[in-house]
Amino acid sequence: MWADDASKIDMLAYEPYANLICEIATSERMNPLTIGLFGNWGSGKSTLLHLIEQNTMNQTEKKIAVVTVNAWMFEGYDDAKTALMEAILQSLQENQTFFKESKDKIKNLIKRVDWIRVGSTALKKGIPLSLSLLAGNPFPMLLGGFKPENFDSEKEIGQHLENASQIKKDYINPSQQENIIENVRKFREDFVNIIRTSNIDNLIIMIDDLDRCNPDRIIETLEAIKLFLAVEKTTFVIAMDENIITYSIKRKYPQLDDVDIDVSNDYIEKIVQLPIRIAELAETDIKNYMLLLISEMYLSEDVLNRLINKLRDKGIFVKGEIISGKEIVEIINGVTSANGNKYKQGYSQSDFEEQIQIFNSIGSVIAATLKGNPRQTKRFLNTFYMRKRLAEIQRIELNLSVLAKLMVLEYTDRDLFRELYQWQFENDGIPKPLSDIENQVLNESLNDEEKPQTSQELKNNAWFGDKMKRWIGVEPTNLSEVDLSQYFYLARDSVSDKKLFSINLNQEERKFINQICNATTAEIVRKKKIEELKVMDEVTRSEIVKGVISKYNQDQNYHLWVLIELYKMFPQYQSKIYEELKKIKKGLITPTEIFLFKQLDSETYEKLKEYYVEEKKSSKKLWEIG
Repeated sequence: MWADDASKIDMLAYEPYANLICEIATSERMNPLTIGLFGNWGSGKSTLLHLIEQNTMNQTEKKIAVVTVNAWMFEGYDDAKTALMEAILQSLQENQTFFKESKDKIKNLIKRVDWIRVGSTALKKGIPLSLSLLAGNPFPMLLGGFKPENFDSEKEIGQHLENASQIKKDYINPSQQENIIENVRKFREDFVNIIRTSNIDNLIIMIDDLDRCNPDRIIETLEAIKLFLAVEKTTFVIAMDENIITYSIKRKYPQLDDVDIDVSNDYIEKIVQLPIRIAELAETDIKNYMLLLISEMYLSEDVLNRLINKLRDKGIFVKGEIISGKEIVEIINGVTSANGNKYKQGYSQSDFEEQIQIFNSIGSVIAATLKGNPRQTKRFLNTFYMRKRLAEIQRIELNLSVLAKLMVLEYTDRDLFRELYQWQFENDGIPKPLSDIENQVLNESLNDEEKPQTSQELKNNAWFGDKMKRWIGVEPTNLSEVDLSQYFYLARDSVSDKKLFSINLNQEERKFINQICNATTAEIVRKKKIEELKVMDEVTRSEIVKGVISKYNQDQNYHLWVLIELYKMFPQYQSKIYEELKKIKKGLITPTEIFLFKQLDSETYEKLKEYYVEEKKSSKKLWEIG
């Protein structure tokens, strides 16, 4: 399994980016500098930040201090600006290598940040507490940190009055704007002085997860960087999703109709001097990444590093070539481990080679589904290995190739995945209707007269899209002959019909409902199943009717016919079914519904006609034509 955080090993070939960013960040003539590391959610920005930090730690020519801040941690703070400033200062205070002699200066600067925070909070709250304290009325407790229990003694009241006077002096007097500017200037001077006395060559501050914050926090953080912290010898590297940042800026500063400028672009350019965009990974990159993730799970760290280095030496990553499973196995067989153990404890060579072979064969189809996203790749593999382990615990024997192939369908098209579930559910685990589709796709290369005959309706459905053809062509290609019940048992969270499960039905009863409601089942077969309801006990039959109504509410197009058959066959349910027939969700009645309604008795038909005409959901003329 893989944690949803930055990878410690470069399996995305990001090291050249890290080297370049580190080189730029430590360039004396480039500072102060803010680098924007732009990439979509899950694109590997955190991994790249980790590599940059590792790169700076390996620097011997320069003295570089690195601070890493997770912006999302400030979400609960009243003022994101001061929260960021304080987090950076505290990190410097803890740095014994470069800032040991500056502890007192940092401590004083943290106090200044505290005052800036109090003043900012006072301004946001309209300064009612400060004014009320000065007026001798300390009880409108509207600012955080000032609580009633703090006023138990004259000394404490006096202290708060003194604090309020300071707030008034710094933030409320007529020259308030000048004082705010002065605070910014003084903070920058003190911050520069701390960096100078530390004798470092460069301070790199990396900010991650900014795009997870709410829009106001994002803007406050960017403004704090620009106003307070962008001083000599500092480089900021901000990892963010550009779309989220753009949205936040536009929300804060709406576009003016009569001004021909893009506010968000101009704003970002003011903050970020060097934008670096992480390109979406290609399908080949994702397949390679998947094979390397599996390698990471099985191999010892030194063997994994040797594998990656050998692949890098071959130019695999630079050329954009696909890594083959065979190539990985050959490299592993040809290297030795420092401690003699190539594989992690609990893992074997045979298991490793089996997994590599499975994902090598199906990797291209998975990669096309995951849309160039490393995080989604991890999540796919985590789900695969979780289901594999659940099967082992419950002693379920699985063909792992079948499990992987079904999971690709689950990710590619959830509707078709559920349709396959229905097919196997109705045929004791064997999805027989899939057979015609497999035959048609796998025999496309044959001459027309050699191809199996397939109905036009089947040819036009979603199973014959390009993605699905690729999926069908992946081994094993005979899923229509495989018992899939245990595989769908492991994926029941993806296929469960919550509405049906909320009704008191056992598995056989749910299967019965699916059979009579399945539009691909021949009409004569469905009528025969409905006839079987006559010999059931009343309790079971009543629950099945409820289930059919639930199905109808989910998809009226397919299940209206079944509801009408039940209405005709069972008078005891007619009042309940009639109310459902009055709930056409689409709003307007079509000739198809009218045609089906004509199968009802004339009295019911006329009542429905009158209802839908009065409700203006159809015209009287349409019913007459129908």
